[in-house]
Amino acid sequence: MIALVARQQLTTLHRQRTAVTVVGLFVAMTALAGVIGWSSTQTISRVYDQAVVLLAQTGTPAPANPIGIKPTLSLLSNMTVYLPLVGALLAVLLGHLVIADDRTSGVGRLLFSRRLSGPAYLAGKAAAVGAVLAVALTASLLVSVLALLIANGNLPTAADLGRLALFYALSLLYLSVFALVGMAAVLLTRKRSLALLSAMGVWLVVTFAVPQFTSGLRPTASLNPVSDPASATTAFFRATAHARPLSLSEQYKAASADLLQTGPAHAVTATLGHAVPLLLGAGLLALLVSLTVRRHDWSRSMAGE
Repeated sequence: MIALVARQQLTTLHRQRTAVTVVGLFVAMTALAGVIGWSSTQTISRVYDQAVVLLAQTGTPAPANPIGIKPTLSLLSNMTVYLPLVGALLAVLLGHLVIADDRTSGVGRLLFSRRLSGPAYLAGKAAAVGAVLAVALTASLLVSVLALLIANGNLPTAADLGRLALFYALSLLYLSVFALVGMAAVLLTRKRSLALLSAMGVWLVVTFAVPQFTSGLRPTASLNPVSDPASATTAFFRATAHARPLSLSEQYKAASADLLQTGPAHAVTATLGHAVPLLLGAGLLALLVSLTVRRHDWSRSMAGE
């Protein structure tokens, strides 16, 4: 039954062009990150070449080209911003659609008139959403490798490919959290519009409000995975900093910075530690959705739609 529900949902998402749109947006995000990274690299190279000429005129030896010591994967550093913003919103939308469509159309009422358990239904829906996100992130990975090839003139090393694969695996885990948020919001509310707004509210809290509270980050600065804010030195933010491990957005960006080498180097155990809150968050949300779907009254369609 799980496979049947998953196949039916994938067929629906394909028919609605939702899956194609999601994959296309992920590819566009990655291509944009590659173009911006390449443009920044070219600008730095031009400034360095001009500096070398000026230093040669004064007899001063030129320092090493900063591009040569820059980590290869740092070209894709903007992906640590795009995925928590656009990617998480798309995951919320997918999680919302796979449950809300069944409630609005009455398909859910028909399905549960047969011998279908709530956990099996939920597992099938989650598998379909996970498959779409996995395909989108795989396409993004391929575009990333292509961008690195074009920018650097050669393929990334095996170590860099491994780091890139781990980054996208981490991103799949992070996006799965928001897909579950979208599902839970539908099951806990009666109106489709309220469900979507509630899920987007959770996204706003996780992405902006919690980092501002735990680290003193301004909304715009919370997108930066590297720098620490000056406001974190105050007594209030020193106290709230103890809750930083609960900030899923910050943990994701810290782990991403380690994998893409866009920040200070940390031990592997520290990077794995950043992923633990994401695993716990996904597990708790899966439990919540599983309990909710068992008690949900599928005989009623969503009101006000």
